[in-house]
Amino acid sequence: MQLADLEIADLEIRRSCSVEHKEENTAAEGYQILHFLVVEDVNGKRQIELDAKTYSIGRYPTNGIVLNSELVSRQHAILLRVPIPKTSSYLFRIIDGNLQGKRSTNGILINGDRRFSHILNHGDEVIFSSDTRAVYLQRVTQTQHSGEPDQDIQDSKGRRIHQSIAANQSLSHLVSNGNGMNGHGIAEDFSEYGDELVSRLASIPELNPNPIVEADPAGVITYLNPAAERVFPNIHELGTKHPALQGLANVVEQLQNGHEDFLVREILVGSRIFEQFLHYIPSSDLIRSYVADITERKRSQEIIQYQASHDALTGLPNRNYFDDYLSRVILQAQQTDEKLAVVFLDLDRFKLINDSLGHASGDRLLVEVCQRLRNYLRQGDIVSRWGGDEFTMLLRNVDSADRTLKICSRLLSAFEAPFYLNEHELHISTSMGISIFPYDGKDVETLVKNADQAMFRAKESGRNNYQLYTHAMNQSALHRLSLENRLCKAAENEELIIYYQPQVSLELGRVVGVEALLRWRHPEEGLLPPSKFIPLAEETGLIVPIGYWLLRKACSQNQEWFKMGLPPLRLGINLSAHQFKQQGFINSLRDILAETELDPSSLDLELTESIVMEDVDENIDKMRQLRDMGINLSIDDFGTGYSSLSYLKCLPINVLKIHQSFVRDITTNPNDFAIAMSIITLAHSLNLKVIAEGVETMEQMELLRSSGCDEMQGYLFNKPIPPEELEIVVNNNNCFWESA
Repeated sequence: MQLADLEIADLEIRRSCSVEHKEENTAAEGYQILHFLVVEDVNGKRQIELDAKTYSIGRYPTNGIVLNSELVSRQHAILLRVPIPKTSSYLFRIIDGNLQGKRSTNGILINGDRRFSHILNHGDEVIFSSDTRAVYLQRVTQTQHSGEPDQDIQDSKGRRIHQSIAANQSLSHLVSNGNGMNGHGIAEDFSEYGDELVSRLASIPELNPNPIVEADPAGVITYLNPAAERVFPNIHELGTKHPALQGLANVVEQLQNGHEDFLVREILVGSRIFEQFLHYIPSSDLIRSYVADITERKRSQEIIQYQASHDALTGLPNRNYFDDYLSRVILQAQQTDEKLAVVFLDLDRFKLINDSLGHASGDRLLVEVCQRLRNYLRQGDIVSRWGGDEFTMLLRNVDSADRTLKICSRLLSAFEAPFYLNEHELHISTSMGISIFPYDGKDVETLVKNADQAMFRAKESGRNNYQLYTHAMNQSALHRLSLENRLCKAAENEELIIYYQPQVSLELGRVVGVEALLRWRHPEEGLLPPSKFIPLAEETGLIVPIGYWLLRKACSQNQEWFKMGLPPLRLGINLSAHQFKQQGFINSLRDILAETELDPSSLDLELTESIVMEDVDENIDKMRQLRDMGINLSIDDFGTGYSSLSYLKCLPINVLKIHQSFVRDITTNPNDFAIAMSIITLAHSLNLKVIAEGVETMEQMELLRSSGCDEMQGYLFNKPIPPEELEIVVNNNNCFWESA
């Protein structure tokens, strides 16, 4: 079969599939149409033959067509097979979202236009997100009635004419040419095919849906195919002023001086962009041009480029754009000695608003924040969304640090007025870190990193302020990074140890319990208290595996003491918020108790008020499950957080612990004494025990004892000590008051 015959059959079949020709037979004699979707996502490019009635498309694994991208919806679109009446042929319709009417997050773009529903034509490009797209293709193939097997037509290099587009071309080159027909098997990026494609295109110029223009080097037209007459109706009138005929003599000169037989250029005709493939024929001294409308392709590329460089929610430049822009500005500044400031900005307590009011409200707040930041920046400065509630800004022409600080002070003032979301009046603040080019870095990575470190210092300094980067911050950050890396393997390297602080019953006068307190025997810095590494562990998430290690080790130790004959000791262990919120926490704890054979009634889990009150109803339910297992529960540091007395009476707890800050000055400060007495009275009215922390003097002990406090712990009795020392203390203190 000749290529021209195949193209003619293909053209006739596609015509019969159009709405205008729906009454005609859709299958030309001896041919059938195969349907394909060429998908390109983060995992690469693949071709899918479409033959089912329905396909669901999205990132969820159960979809018929899975898109490997976090930017697309779980079920992003539906592909429906639509039969053509009175024929055996069919088309495909793509619908945004699912069949229940739920739209996708991003929507879909068909050849650059946002659509809800669309009948696909050959060559249509579907954009699901900035990194995921697909092209719909039809391929005409010979049926089996001739007795010969169905074969793909191949060129002399063994490339399939119809599948080479999907296999070898970028998807951005496979968009529709705007008139509904794309010249099946004809690539718009001509450069890949060269002379072979020229001869094939020339074989059917009258039927080719793309313009073909033939002229001499002076621009005198010798031939126009019907498509050229239709697309360029004034080409004869304009002559060499027409973009398709301009500079043809220069084209010939370039081709004669070079080693190529063709040249590809882009031309602008009115508002439409065309790609023009120019082939010089020396024997006739003519230039034959094959022209394709790439306006939609260009538009799609612009959309994709914008999506790739801007934040979808706020419309601000994103991290990639900021990095690229800053790198270019740095090159300019190096030539002009311009001073630049990079500002790293983080919203304070945004997570609380996002969690309490919902993500939709959080998104609206971010949009309003962006608008305020734009209004307060100078002309020439830019702000970008770095991610989440973090933003970066580039301030240009800052001749001094004072100038930079004045600008940042203005930015802080942008947050003084409240934000209004529905009926909510929100007051938020921001923390900013600043690095200056060239003093704090001479490249993008260093400047952003140092501004980020300065922002963390602003957070540590109470939030709602800004900090300039200093070298000391970098040293602190390096030390912190070193600690983090070492902490990852601290338990594995047996560097973590547990000390135990006795808890003494005021009624019995002896040790009745212990609190397990973690220490880190750092190989270089010695024995580190919890304050030096627990905050880091919580920030990095390492607190969860460390917390389980502590539970298992302490429970095992307590059971070992019991087997040694020591009197039963209640084991107090502090729980972190991260660990308590773990989905499988209760099952993991149940496994640890079974593994260590510890009686659940010997375990006392200590929770702070802030942990309990963060999601109070869910946490109360989890606490009841722990109580039903026989585990004791305590509220640690009571009075230092925030809680509601109406909730306190509902909490399934056994103990309230008075924070040491109220005990320290209890003998001299009437307010601290009143608070401690109130906690004791409240606890006893709710049938709860009270443990006072941080008792260091006999005066403190006697005052608490006379006020009805049940138990105490503190340096008066003993500091936190290793397990072997605790054994001695417990054995030697059957009557603690005599020794005290």
